Parts: sequence; C-alpha cells; structure tokens
Amino acid sequence: MTSPLVLVPLKTAGRDIAGVERLLPDLPDLAAFHAQQAVEKLARAVCLHEGLPDLRTHDIARITEQLAQEHPLRKSLAKLDSLTGAATAWRYPDAEGEFPRSPEPSEVQAALKQIKGMQAEIHDWLLAP
Repeated sequence: MTSPLVLVPLKTAGRDIAGVERLLPDLPDLAAFHAQQAVEKLARAVCLHEGLPDLRTHDIARITEQLAQEHPLRKSLAKLDSLTGAATAWRYPDAEGEFPRSPEPSEVQAALKQIKGMQAEIHDWLLAP
C-alpha cells in the first residue's frame, strides 16, 4: 500500500497543473513556473515511494537521478528537466535588471500535455497493487 505521505506531492502537483491551466495563455511565465513545480512534485512522489531522500532542490534532473537507471519512470521524468529553469527564471532579474523572455504559451501548453500524461502514469504506478 502506498504511504499517504507519498500521495501528498501527487496531490499538490495536481494543484500546480490547475494553476498552469488557469494562467495560460495570459501569464506564460507563471504558468511555466507551476509546470516546473508540478514535475518536481511528481518526481518527489516517485522518489519517496522508492524510499529515496526528499532532496530540497528545484533541479528535476538531480531529483530523478536518484532513481535506478532501469526505473520505468526515470526517462519520462528526465525528459521534463527542461522546465528546471522555470523555477527561478522570472523571479529574479539579471545583473542589468532584466528578466528573460517569457516562454510562448504554446511551449507551456506542450509541456502541460506531457505533465498530465506523467501525472496519470505516476498515479496508476503508485496505486498499483
């Protein structure tokens, strides 16, 4: 049986996914932030289920690298590492006081589609007997 503590990041990832849906297309930078947060939480849920440490990092690759090479979810999660930068990209200006270009809504929409697929896959995997 899956521990209720493992289900917490899965549930909060769902809230981030809802945030992405509500923020697109008007605020793609904030939508991208919530997309990154959703992937981070999905990866945490998988790692917690496997008994791995809950690393306090926004780096999706670093979180997923804890999983065994042959883990069935490792590659799918690692493909979403491109979102790692969205955790901080629009929160802090560069040395000139500028923020990077916001992502296009279509970019975030494409990531959202992948994330929702991962959410369903991870949900089923966690609750499998």
